[in-house]
Amino acid sequence: MELSGWLAPFSTVIGGALRLQAEAFRDVQYSGPAGAVGLWIALLAGLSQAIGQAFILFVNRVRPLRFGLCLLVEALLFLLGFLAWALSTWMVIRLLFAYPIAPLPVIRALGVAHAPRLLAFLGALPYLGIPWLNLLSFWTAIAFVVGLVDVTGLAPWNVFSALVAGWLVMHALQRSAGLPVMRLGNWLLDHAAGTPMVREKRRLRQLVEDGSSSPPAQPGRR
Repeated sequence: MELSGWLAPFSTVIGGALRLQAEAFRDVQYSGPAGAVGLWIALLAGLSQAIGQAFILFVNRVRPLRFGLCLLVEALLFLLGFLAWALSTWMVIRLLFAYPIAPLPVIRALGVAHAPRLLAFLGALPYLGIPWLNLLSFWTAIAFVVGLVDVTGLAPWNVFSALVAGWLVMHALQRSAGLPVMRLGNWLLDHAAGTPMVREKRRLRQLVEDGSSSPPAQPGRR
């Protein structure tokens, strides 16, 4: 497939999603280049968010090559979280509203709805970072409601309820059955960085104030 044949639907879908146009979500439900756009948007949104949170990597003095590897790992972990949210929302729609929908349309719609989060790298801006990320989260939620209303025909309030319920289910699982997965994610990030990373806010602040280096790497790591 030519690059131009893939980029055309990609840019069209992103532009439509940012403008909250239902057509953008409808297009990705068909086979062809547009079919995988949702997953790519979610992956790139994860990469953008990782870049916006790269301050932690800087404070931990992660070396350049490992820095890039950490960003990739964080993007993949974000994609896994996205899939968990999509599947939780799908289960809520099936169980709560008894709507016969397959998982794939929900995954595609939520992926496209992550288009605003492609701008998450701006979360690194001083003072404006947290409000900006909150705005992107709200923008993403509204986009998902628009997309799933068009895909399912459910009422907007029902879709919003399913979205919130799916998000709550996902976080409940993360704090219970998902704990081993979260530990594995932290282990992968430490392995990619080549050293156990400091993540607690208090210790990060101490590292910045002291100007100290990151914790020493484990023997045998480079």
